[in-house]
Amino acid sequence: MARIIQPLTNTQTEKAKYSEGGRNELNDGGGLFLQLTPAGSKIWRIRYDNPATGKRTKLTLGNYPELSLAQARTKREEIRTLLVQGIDPKFYLEQAKAEQVQKLNNTFLSIAEQWRKKRENEIKPLTMQKNWRRLEMYLFPILGNYPVTEIKSPLLISAVKTLDEQGYNDTLHRMINLANQILDYAVTIGVLEINPCYKASDAYHRKTQINNPAIHYSELPSLIQSVANARCEKLTKYLFKWELLSMVRPAEAVSVEWQEIDFNKKLWHIPAEKMKKVRTGAFPHIVPLSRQMIRILEQLRPITGTQKFVFPSFTRGSQPKPMSKEAIANALRKMGYRGKQTAHGLRTIGRTYLEDQMTDHRIAESCLSHKIGDKTSRTYARTDYVEQRRPAMQQWGDYVEQCAKGTGLFD
Repeated sequence: MARIIQPLTNTQTEKAKYSEGGRNELNDGGGLFLQLTPAGSKIWRIRYDNPATGKRTKLTLGNYPELSLAQARTKREEIRTLLVQGIDPKFYLEQAKAEQVQKLNNTFLSIAEQWRKKRENEIKPLTMQKNWRRLEMYLFPILGNYPVTEIKSPLLISAVKTLDEQGYNDTLHRMINLANQILDYAVTIGVLEINPCYKASDAYHRKTQINNPAIHYSELPSLIQSVANARCEKLTKYLFKWELLSMVRPAEAVSVEWQEIDFNKKLWHIPAEKMKKVRTGAFPHIVPLSRQMIRILEQLRPITGTQKFVFPSFTRGSQPKPMSKEAIANALRKMGYRGKQTAHGLRTIGRTYLEDQMTDHRIAESCLSHKIGDKTSRTYARTDYVEQRRPAMQQWGDYVEQCAKGTGLFD
């Protein structure tokens, strides 16, 4: 006749102590028992027959009192359920633990760090620096410790809700885009099967905005007068003229170096690493110098000619650096042009002028360093229309100088 096992009580488990040569396994029934050790530990274990081999097996469930009697019994029932299904509980728990470890290793933050290393070779360092800072400010505090397998669209939508409430619509959509780039990377490396958040941005209205507003070139005299009257550094006014005349991007304009200027050929050679990187890569750009641009350089040579940059920053530091690329943008805002004219929009003024002068589309686009055609066609048509752009750049320079008459800005 089988021995009837009396279930343990809370008092028994609490008062049980190891005894030399004594009974140091207290059975609760169903294979569950409390193991007493010489060190004073009390360990819950369970005996069962391995469903695959039939071999008698012991499995540790946890220590008492961290794992109470009631909790140990719950685990016993879970194990019995697995055994009924022919599953080895030991293998099942080891697999579950491994999956949990993998989840903890594949958090949103850890995947983002891997994504960052990959993207650092594809975009400009400053762009990555800004994007990473945004992630640190808006997403990592909320999503950083979440396993990517647990990040679904409602969670991401909730994470950026504060940005929506504060009216930061552009930042909100930027953060969703960055999150999706990271989750797409998780798909690429096999951590996720699909990205469940790719439609998350649809939860928020995208406000239509003009990224780089610009005045019409007919309003240029008024803008130039405002710059002439502005209370800002003289070098900032020179930079404004240089950006306006060259039609390059603010970051490219401010970083011009004296060694990039060929005074004999009247050319400015901008290296590829300074140019905007597009999908097909970054390309060097050559700017034909108009008479007005040459005059600016001649006027600045006695002032900054010994410096590396034509528009240097005079703040203290071991490394020479140019003025901030935001210098003109900030100046325009202070002059009351917020929402009307941006620094980047100065290019638009020149482009519109050239279009109205019936300048060939390819020449006008090349003045803005826009590449014409697809990658294949550019491989065979290796021309930047440098000589063809000279008349266009000079025509634009003459118009700008005409608009500046009476302002003293080009004296």
